[in-house]
Amino acid sequence: MASYIRVKLKPKEEDRLLAGHPWVYSNEIDKFPKSLSPGALVEVVTSKGQPVGRGVASPSSKILVRLLTRGFEREVDDSLIFGRVKEALRIREGLKDKYRTDGLRLLFGEGDGLPGVIADAFGEGQAVLSCFSAGLKPFFPVVVKALQEGGYRHVYEKSVGEVCQKEGMAEFQGWLTEPGTLPMVFNEGKAKFRSAPDQGQKTGFYLDFREGRRRVSELGRGKALLDAFCYTGAASIQAVLDGAKEVLAMDSSQGALDEALENARLNGVEGKIHFEKGDSFHAFKGLKKGGRMFDGILLDPPPLAKSVHDLPAGRTALKRMLGHSLDMLNPGGFLVVATCSHHFPWGVLEGLTREAVEESGRSFRLVERLTQPQDHPINVSIPETEYLRVLVLSEVSY
Repeated sequence: MASYIRVKLKPKEEDRLLAGHPWVYSNEIDKFPKSLSPGALVEVVTSKGQPVGRGVASPSSKILVRLLTRGFEREVDDSLIFGRVKEALRIREGLKDKYRTDGLRLLFGEGDGLPGVIADAFGEGQAVLSCFSAGLKPFFPVVVKALQEGGYRHVYEKSVGEVCQKEGMAEFQGWLTEPGTLPMVFNEGKAKFRSAPDQGQKTGFYLDFREGRRRVSELGRGKALLDAFCYTGAASIQAVLDGAKEVLAMDSSQGALDEALENARLNGVEGKIHFEKGDSFHAFKGLKKGGRMFDGILLDPPPLAKSVHDLPAGRTALKRMLGHSLDMLNPGGFLVVATCSHHFPWGVLEGLTREAVEESGRSFRLVERLTQPQDHPINVSIPETEYLRVLVLSEVSY
C-alpha cells in the first residue's frame, strides 16, 4: 500500500473539491511540508478531517495538488493511470469515422481524469504527448505503455513553454519510443495535413477547431474568403477543397505561413490561397483602406484572455476586430468568430458580437453555436474543460 502525505484544507475551502474539481490551490491549504517533491502522493482532508481525495503534488505550482480520486478508497498508482488512459481510448472508439479523420485528441487532461496530460494522434500509430503537471510527470512511462498497447507505437513528447517554468519542470521534446516520422501526416475530411510538433505550437496542430473548419468550408462554396488567423492553413485548405473561389489567409508568424504553404501544396491548392504575413489585429485597417471585401470571414484569434485579468483588453480587441470584419463583409455574407479561452464565456462573446452587429446597422441570423468536439470532453464539474466557443452568423436581408 502506497504512503501518502496528508494535507488539510483551510475552513470552507472544500465545496468545489467535493463536487469533483481536481485543483487544490496552495492558498487553500492550511499547511503542508516544505519538502514536498513533484509527484509525491497526497491525501487531502477538510479542516474537520473529512476525506476529500488523493492526488499528486506539484510544489512549485499555484495548483499544489491535482486530485485523481474522490475519497480514499482507491490507490493512486500505475494501475489507476493505466486504466484512465485505456478508458480515454475506449470512449473515442468510432470518433475517427464520425469525424472522417485520423487526427484525434486521445487524452484531454482534466476531461479524462488525467490533469495536465494531453495526447494527440496524427495518422496511424503516432501520437504527441504533453505534460503540464509536474505531479503527473513521474507516471509518463505508464501513460506511454498504455498508448502503445492502444496502437500508438511511436510517441513523441513535447512539454515546453511557460507552464513548465510555473510547474518547476524541465522542458523536454523528443521521442519517448522508437522514432516515427516527422512531420506527421494525417487526414481530415478531404484534406491531408502535416503536424510538426518539433516546430509548431503545442502538439503541432489545432484539432479542436475541426467542426469550425467544416462549417466554414460548407458556407464558403463559390465564395471569396478571409481567414484572418490562419496558422498552418487548415481552414483555408478545407474551404478551397470544398469549392471556395479564393482565400486570403493571414498570420503574424512566418513559420506558420511556411507550414501552411506546405500543407496547401500537399493538397494541390496553393494556387487558390494567397498567404500573407500580417498581424490581423492591425492589418484589418490596411485591408479596409484598400477596399478589400469578402463573402465570408473567419476570426479565430489566439487566446484573448489567458486569465480573467486579460478579459477587459480581450473584449476591446475582439470588438474592434468584429467591427472591421463587418465593414469588409459583402451583403449576404457570413462570419465565423471563435474564442479559445475559458475566461471568455458565451455571454461575453455573444454580447460583443451583438454590439458590433447593431453598430453596423445590418441584420444577422445566428446559424449555429459550436464548441470543442467529443475528443475534447467537457466535465461539467470542471468549467475550465470548456474553452472553445464559436458563433456562426449569416446576414439576412430583412
